Amino acid sequence: MEFSGGVVANSADPQLQVRTEHLIWNIKEEKLIGDRPIEIDRYKDNKISDRGKGNSAEVNLKTKIATVQKNAQLELLDPPLQIASNSMTWNMNTETVTTNSPTRMFQRAENVTVTANQGEMKIPQKTVYLKGNVNAVGQRRQSLRSNTLTWYLDKKLVEAQGNVLYRQVDPQLNFAGETAVGNLQTENIVVKGGSPSGRVVTEIIPQERANRQ
Repeated sequence: MEFSGGVVANSADPQLQVRTEHLIWNIKEEKLIGDRPIEIDRYKDNKISDRGKGNSAEVNLKTKIATVQKNAQLELLDPPLQIASNSMTWNMNTETVTTNSPTRMFQRAENVTVTANQGEMKIPQKTVYLKGNVNAVGQRRQSLRSNTLTWYLDKKLVEAQGNVLYRQVDPQLNFAGETAVGNLQTENIVVKGGSPSGRVVTEIIPQERANRQ
């Protein structure tokens, strides 16, 4: 079945509402396919828990998996987190969100933005796993770069591994090592070296040089 113009589709299981201008309902395969800008609201106990949108999407009602493409965005209410990517798989059964293309995640409460090549969010555990060119930035422009990063949202804790570089603006400090753990927002980060000597490279930028820069 094909629907056009102000389409609103409601599903009881999974409990969600789909809004778009053009929707195909494949009854045999139990799929909703939208090839235009589309919005998906997911409900828990009759209250919106997550909101997704993109330029196109496919919702498999049998597996409860939504695949959102092009300008895909998902806003979680608990924990509060915005996820953006060009390709996103949203599994409502296991409550996981996976991105296999460059992704950006923003947590407004802590004012922390993390970008990476790909990521996975486990909603019940409130944990994010990111890998590939990971860059986490706080509100005072403090940043943590690494190969991989685990972000525990409820603990406000990050664990970074591989080619770690931590930069602090005030005071200006650079730390390079192999691993890092701590709270990015409070700038309480412990960097450790991965070499046999366990050495961490520390660079302290003098105030005169910082002013010239």
